[in-house]
Amino acid sequence: MNYRHDDRSPEQFAKDIKAHTMEERALFLLWLDLIERETGKRPNYKDTGCGKTGDVLDDKDVSTEPDFEVDGYGLVEIKFSKPFLNKFFHLKTSQVKQYQKKGATILMVHGTETKHPMFTMLKPEALNKIIKDCKTVNWQGFGFKPAYRIPVGKFVWRPLK
Repeated sequence: MNYRHDDRSPEQFAKDIKAHTMEERALFLLWLDLIERETGKRPNYKDTGCGKTGDVLDDKDVSTEPDFEVDGYGLVEIKFSKPFLNKFFHLKTSQVKQYQKKGATILMVHGTETKHPMFTMLKPEALNKIIKDCKTVNWQGFGFKPAYRIPVGKFVWRPLK
C-alpha cells in the first residue's frame, strides 16, 4: 500500500488530490477577499507549495512547503474540514511539526460544505501549544496516520464569508 494513497485506488487518489487542491485555493482566495474588505488592501502572495494545479505528483516531487507566502502574514498553509465541527478537528502530526519549525501559519477552515464556514489562524505559537497539549491519535480521516485531536473550542473562529 502506498503511504500517500492510504487505501484509495490511484484513480480515487488523483480525483481527491485535484478536488482538495482546488478547494484550498478557493478558500485562500475567500480569505484574501475578507482581508481586502477589512483593510482596504489585498495582500500580494506567491505560491510556495507543490502541485498548485492539483495534478498528482511523483513522491520525489512532493514537498511539505506551506501553500503560500503572503505579504504581511508570511508562510500560510491551508487546511479545511467540510463538515461544521463541534468538538474536534485533526491535523497530521508530521505536518504540524513541520509548519511550526518553518514559522508558518495554518489557515484552518471548517464547515466548507455549509453556508457559513468559519476559520482560525494557527500561528507558530498555537502550533506549539497543539504539539504540547493535544492528544495524538491514528485518525481514520487521514488513513489512520498520526494526527493531533484538537478541541475546536481551543481557538477563536471567525466567519470566512
